[in-house]
Amino acid sequence: MRRGALPLLALALSSCGGDALTDPGSRDREGGITTVRVSAEGDRGTRTAPLPYSDDGVAFTARVEVFDAQGNAVTSFNGYLALSATPGALSVEAGDGVVGNYVRLTNGRREGVRLRIARAYGETRLWAEDAGYVPVDPRRDPRPACSNGLDDDGDGFVDFPADTGCEAVNDDTERGGSFAAGASEAMYFATPLIADVQGRAANSPLVDQRVTLAGRADITAPAEGDRVHRLVVTQTDNSGFYVTDIDDRSCAGAPCFNSIYSFNFRTPDGMRPCDLLTTLTGSVAEFVSTTQLAQPGFQVGVEWRPDDPATGACLIPDATALTPTTVRDASLMERYESGLVRVADVTFPTLLGPLPAPQGHPMAGATNCDLNNDGSITYGGSVEGNCANECLADVTCTEWSAWVRYGQITVTLPSMGSEGVARVAVTPKAVIPSFDPMRPRAPTATLTGTLRQVGPNWIINPRCEQDVVFAGTADTVRPARETCLHERTIGEE
Repeated sequence: MRRGALPLLALALSSCGGDALTDPGSRDREGGITTVRVSAEGDRGTRTAPLPYSDDGVAFTARVEVFDAQGNAVTSFNGYLALSATPGALSVEAGDGVVGNYVRLTNGRREGVRLRIARAYGETRLWAEDAGYVPVDPRRDPRPACSNGLDDDGDGFVDFPADTGCEAVNDDTERGGSFAAGASEAMYFATPLIADVQGRAANSPLVDQRVTLAGRADITAPAEGDRVHRLVVTQTDNSGFYVTDIDDRSCAGAPCFNSIYSFNFRTPDGMRPCDLLTTLTGSVAEFVSTTQLAQPGFQVGVEWRPDDPATGACLIPDATALTPTTVRDASLMERYESGLVRVADVTFPTLLGPLPAPQGHPMAGATNCDLNNDGSITYGGSVEGNCANECLADVTCTEWSAWVRYGQITVTLPSMGSEGVARVAVTPKAVIPSFDPMRPRAPTATLTGTLRQVGPNWIINPRCEQDVVFAGTADTVRPARETCLHERTIGEE
């Protein structure tokens, strides 16, 4: 904690029209400010009619004022206050007296501050804080106080970042502000969709934030424009569960970025595939390249049961068929992360074996690229990394140590004209413990499962044995909603 931030323990907060809390010790610091009042002017939404969740942001104007312990306006204050929004990302329109999200007050007041708040959800408030920042041109002569090599305030510390009164190298005072702060009235925003959490890209814009998604407690589809969608549980495992928003139409009217994994440390209690969630909350995290919700909370709104007219047919969507073009395009694969996918007529590898690859070149019976036997492959131009890449480029090869550690083998999709060679990892051993990669039941198979990403690699995890359909057997490929379902136990009923 910064030394200058200690007064925040006695923070002075005030909503417009509310009673101000004061910090008497602030009179010993610069400015004599004990109270900051900030108001966001415009449509602030309501709990029942919230403003839309928006990546582009919703426009507001703000009014900011500062007061002393007696409630008098500090008209001598002509400094800067920092503006922010929680939760949300705030940007202030550029103009005179605006440096980033800092705005300069004149005679202790500023009105008409134009700003936008993006990615806000739920109850959001605008904040203003007196941090004692006096921004100037960092190239100015003489140099700013926080980069001039002098102990200007005589506290034994020199310049940014050593002197805690310095906000940046271009701060022209080493003295901290009052650290008084104020919060506006509540603004209400709609909760995000799964696609908003995914960010419609490789990385979520909401990382490290705890979010809540609202689901529909009705098996019928929502009306057009209704952002409360049906959140269907597609799979549970011993660490968490997968959820898909089946009403999403994020990509030109088609669903994408609409699935997410929630890491629960164990199988979620009282949840089964086909259930509908009315609430899903968790901390957004990027784990080995996969967007997840950590420490989740959930509420099952519709407990699905087979042959129950009240719950209807299972709403798990059918798996998305992956083509070589899709598999070779990482941005397209991101659309289906944590969702159900299918690869048809893939070929199992024939070049594999437990022996170390001679001089790092995979050969029959010797495709183990973990040459130093330390349990991992070292990439970045190493012999091990080159060995693994060479194996990946060979449509008949699978690297052996990945099978030993993770039960993964690499399969090849059938060539489709000019689409080129495409390969993806699968984990059949997780659902077929007797699976032998050196002696599969057939040379080809159709595989269904949940798509996961680990680093640059894409992995399909079958949900159950029925998701692995070997060619030439009596097994048949069925819709994803009809396989791998786990009915509730007598105890749960």
